[in-house]
Amino acid sequence: MPEVSIQRLRLLASVFEKEYGPAGPLLRACGISTAKMSDPTSRIAIRQEAEFVKKACEILNDPLFAARAGLDNRDAITLAAYVAKSCETLEQAIQYASKYLRLSDTDTQLEVIKRDGQPFCVLRSRSGTTEAEHRHREFLLFALLARLRRISGAAFAAKGMAFKHNIRAHRAGMEKLAGCPVLIDQPESGLMLTQSTLNLPISTADPELRAFLLQYGDNVADNRASANPPLADQVEAVFQQSLPGRLPTAEQVAQRVGLSRRSLTRKLTLSGRPYRTIRDDVRRTLAQTWLRDTHTLAEIAFLLDYADQAAFTTAFKRWTGMTPNAYRSSVSVE
Repeated sequence: MPEVSIQRLRLLASVFEKEYGPAGPLLRACGISTAKMSDPTSRIAIRQEAEFVKKACEILNDPLFAARAGLDNRDAITLAAYVAKSCETLEQAIQYASKYLRLSDTDTQLEVIKRDGQPFCVLRSRSGTTEAEHRHREFLLFALLARLRRISGAAFAAKGMAFKHNIRAHRAGMEKLAGCPVLIDQPESGLMLTQSTLNLPISTADPELRAFLLQYGDNVADNRASANPPLADQVEAVFQQSLPGRLPTAEQVAQRVGLSRRSLTRKLTLSGRPYRTIRDDVRRTLAQTWLRDTHTLAEIAFLLDYADQAAFTTAFKRWTGMTPNAYRSSVSVE
């Protein structure tokens, strides 16, 4: 399971407490102990961080909490943050910070590419685990915007902010917070920048320190270079990347991860996350996400590769104890 440093969750909890009240009950609901929160070196599953963001938005009845918390992003005590501050320009900072981000967040990936001839800082999930956690993606992208502004010391406006998902009702609020147009239903999520923004100088640039940090970072990365992610995570990523659309067969999944179907089934069962459980977890997460939007039940059934609406309804009730319509009525966000 992809892991992240506890630091971002500590920020999220502090923003939640300023806006609502004690975060303890919510943290416990996400499986986070007080001891974990008090240790700045601890790590959690990225799913727990995403769950906190989603539940906080629901408790506050405000989907913009994720964006506000992201903009409140403070200086992080991570190698990637120190490397970024020692760079000459914002473009160099993104380049090097993205290289070492994995040391504090094994799932999130940054890369500057060209889109329509313009720089685009794309935000990806390596495993696909959190792609369907829309509020969490919004938190990460606004946190990235805040981080780039802090590093450069310039309150620049991005040309645009792009999301793979449809943010519907809170799009205007997002644009107000971002200070730029927000595009939805895009191929990838990220920040649309200009070359002049990437060329912004960094006042804390220190070539000697940067050289030391890069060498240190490479050593740490080499020591942590490990093995493939757990098999269950690999299978989950295969399902995440296949939906919406046709789910692969068990034989196809086994081929993707380099095993026979029999070995795949046996190893997943021994890991405590059987094949069917992983498949259903991915479908359930996506279903709960899409039920917050305007998709009809028939559309969701199709997107999740069910034979018909009745089959989807039966499965959803088995997962949650509620019909899809009852769940949709119970969700107040958006």
